Amino acid sequence: MELIFNHNFGKQEDQDLVICNPWARVSADEEEEAINTGWLALDSTVNDNELWYQSRSTRVDLTKSEPRFRTHEYNGRKIKFKILEANKMITLLGLPKIYREYMKKKKFNADYTPFSTFQPRDRFMIFYIGQEDNIVAFTKIKMYGAGDGNGFNTDIPYAYESVLHACSLPISHITLDIELSWARGTGCDYYMLGSGYEKSSDYKSKYSGFEWWTGTEWSTSRKQYGKLCRRDSRLKTIADLTNLI
Repeated sequence: MELIFNHNFGKQEDQDLVICNPWARVSADEEEEAINTGWLALDSTVNDNELWYQSRSTRVDLTKSEPRFRTHEYNGRKIKFKILEANKMITLLGLPKIYREYMKKKKFNADYTPFSTFQPRDRFMIFYIGQEDNIVAFTKIKMYGAGDGNGFNTDIPYAYESVLHACSLPISHITLDIELSWARGTGCDYYMLGSGYEKSSDYKSKYSGFEWWTGTEWSTSRKQYGKLCRRDSRLKTIADLTNLI
C-alpha cells in the first residue's frame, strides 16, 4: 500500500491547522487488509488512477445482521431488483433523472455524479415494481476482494459497498434491507455503508451488525457513533474545528 497525502488547506498565522486527504494505492492482494483498516475506494479517479480514502467508515457484519422487514413491498406491490454492470449504457435507463430528483428532494448538493466514472469493481442494483422498465430506485455498488490481478470476477467478494442510493419513492430503508439480504446470500462477510458523518448518516446504525471505524478499531457503540454524527453537524466554522482538535 502506497500512502498519499493531498494537502489542500492549512492555517499557521493565528491557528495551527492542517487539512489533507489521506489516500492510498491498494493492490488486489491488499484489499481485505485495507477494508479492515477503514479504507474504501474513491468513486472518482485521480489522474485516471483508482485511489482509496480513509474516513469514519461504516459497515454491517453480515454474520450478525438480520432482516428488518418480513416482506419487501411498497403499497402492497413487491419491490424487485436486478444487478447490472456499470457502463455508459446505464444512463439510458433513466437513473440520472432519479438521482437529480432525489438530490433535489433531500436538499443535498449534487457535487459529483455516480455516472462519470466506472471501475471494474462497480455494479448497479436497480429496483423496480412490476415490469423491469418501471425503475423506482438504484444503488451503485462496489465489490472488494474479488480481484486476481487480472480484473474482477463474480466469485464471492470479501465485501460489498453501497456507494450511493437514490429513489423516486420513500423506500430507502426497504431497499437497503434488500441489499443486505442479497449480500448475505452471496456469502460475503461485510456490507460497507461508506463514511459516517453528520446527522444524515445516523440511520446506518439502525441495522443489526453495525460497526464504525474509529481510526484504530471497529466499534459497535451506536451511542458514541450517534454523538459524533450530531457533533459533526454542529460544527460550522474553522474556529469550531480548531477548538475541537
